[in-house]
Amino acid sequence: MTDRLDRLAAKRSRTTAGGEDDGDDRPLSARQLTALVVARATSCAGFFAVLPYLGLWLVDSRGLTGADAGLVVGAAILANRAGGVLLVPLIHRLGLKASVGAGYLGAALAFAVLGAGLHLPAYGWLVVAALAGLSLAMATTAMKAQVAAFPPDQRLRGFSYLNMAVNAGSAVGPVIGGALLEWHAGWLPLAAAALDLVALAAVPALPGTWRGSDSPQRTAEGDDDGRKGRWLPQRPFVAFSLLVCGTWVAYAQVFDVLPAYLGDTISTRDLGLVFTLNAVLVVALQVPVSALSRRVLSRPRAGFGLLCTAANVILAAAVVLFAFGRTGGLGLLLAAMVLFTLSELVWSPLYDAQVGERRGTLSTTAAYALAGVAWGAAESAGAWLGTLLAVRPTVPGVLSPAAAPYWGAAALALLTGLAMSWSGRRTTDRRAPAGSTSDTPPSGHERNSHDVDMPARP
Repeated sequence: MTDRLDRLAAKRSRTTAGGEDDGDDRPLSARQLTALVVARATSCAGFFAVLPYLGLWLVDSRGLTGADAGLVVGAAILANRAGGVLLVPLIHRLGLKASVGAGYLGAALAFAVLGAGLHLPAYGWLVVAALAGLSLAMATTAMKAQVAAFPPDQRLRGFSYLNMAVNAGSAVGPVIGGALLEWHAGWLPLAAAALDLVALAAVPALPGTWRGSDSPQRTAEGDDDGRKGRWLPQRPFVAFSLLVCGTWVAYAQVFDVLPAYLGDTISTRDLGLVFTLNAVLVVALQVPVSALSRRVLSRPRAGFGLLCTAANVILAAAVVLFAFGRTGGLGLLLAAMVLFTLSELVWSPLYDAQVGERRGTLSTTAAYALAGVAWGAAESAGAWLGTLLAVRPTVPGVLSPAAAPYWGAAALALLTGLAMSWSGRRTTDRRAPAGSTSDTPPSGHERNSHDVDMPARP
């Protein structure tokens, strides 16, 4: 009886704006999961095939100065990070599935223009690169909102597959781009366009319908939040988004700062092996680790807080090991990357799933767009500060100023884990009064599809 009431409550709380009712209560099929992975992996591969080499390609093949090429690359990154916020009204209008398709089509067209052999001024290349970033931001934001509309017991699974696809694509992309840059540089953007067309071909198999809607967003309580509510994040969502920034600052020290920190102490080939290990482990372990996470979430006295604390403690340990990377050798770096990856396998899909749970009166699309901006800004700030300190000539000791970003990142990860643990206990306490032994929510709080992915029972 309780399960039936839960399903009815979930159906009543399903969103209706912008096609955000694209999920359904049926389990995800293998075809739908395959479409998610193919679309996300190929689009990421296309973006990362171009982005690392875009500045060099513009200078060598299109004759731009280094300063102009830097502006073009920066425009592409900024549009990809923050573009989802600008496109939320359009996503609402088109609907989620149509927005994913439109995003991939726009990216394919932008990359095709880049590779068409045109002679444009610097601002022309900047506009085209920004359009590519905006298009991919639109597809990514809509796809995350689409996964957030899955039934509660399917969301973490969906985000886990997305994380696996992102890591696979971001690992394969630079390999494709590097090979094309040496073989036929003019084909570099065209290869990205072709990969985005493959992603577009997978869109019809994604879950959901193509329809959009102009009707106002309905909250989990069933009340119309109106158009103002879409852009007024409530305090719990703001607090969660800002707390998660600590994890992203720590993440930046590994993926953005590590090459500069290690400098000449480790070869480029060995460093590539370290990052390849991360991609291989994510692809191999994401599904079983996420299944384990779902079991932990479903256990009494367990839940989001416990998982986040454990993941951030492991992340802190990994970052500390990376601080010893200048003197510890390749073996230590590989061990640190194993720990880092185990942490990422938990917190990355878990944070994505929680955005939809904690969005309050925000539309799902706006919530993912705003969270993406906050986390992207945190990663960028962490990368800037970490690189600034890491490249300074100093003694290689682990207590040198160059290692300070890693010690600071470890402290931030620990504080984030503690804060999330406290937040998780408060959420559990609100959902069931002390001494309750029933799965039925407390009076006045109707359980719905926007609670936790698999609610912890008291």
